[in-house]
Amino acid sequence: MAVTASLVYLAIQTHQATKHTQALIRQGRVSRLSEQSLAATDPGMATTIILANGNEATPEAVRRLQFSMYCLGLFYGFQDSFNQYQAGLLGEDMFKQLKAVLSRTLSQKGFRAEWQNVRVAGTKFAVFVDNIAAALPLQQ
Repeated sequence: MAVTASLVYLAIQTHQATKHTQALIRQGRVSRLSEQSLAATDPGMATTIILANGNEATPEAVRRLQFSMYCLGLFYGFQDSFNQYQAGLLGEDMFKQLKAVLSRTLSQKGFRAEWQNVRVAGTKFAVFVDNIAAALPLQQ
């Protein structure tokens, strides 16, 4: 009986360790992607990206790219919190906070437009965000 109980306990611990390891890997990925996105908000880097793509780096083009890359980093963070909640690693209060922040963010037309640019259709995260957006009026 003691051996069986020990094996069950070990299996539970292994499962928990696996969940936490996967969460750390996802969090590291999101951190890298967010850092790369935020680095592109630097005016010099944004200008370089625009020029490297064969476009004119007007002040307006630089500002648009900066906003786009800022939004990309923001949505990566939202996705990480969503994934942690799905894995049982984020509590209900934090998840409610995520939904509230997403609601405020998506009620603004610039953020909503950027969401349409970065969303990956068919993912659980896209369905989650799309459902929030669908319930919101769009601020002018």
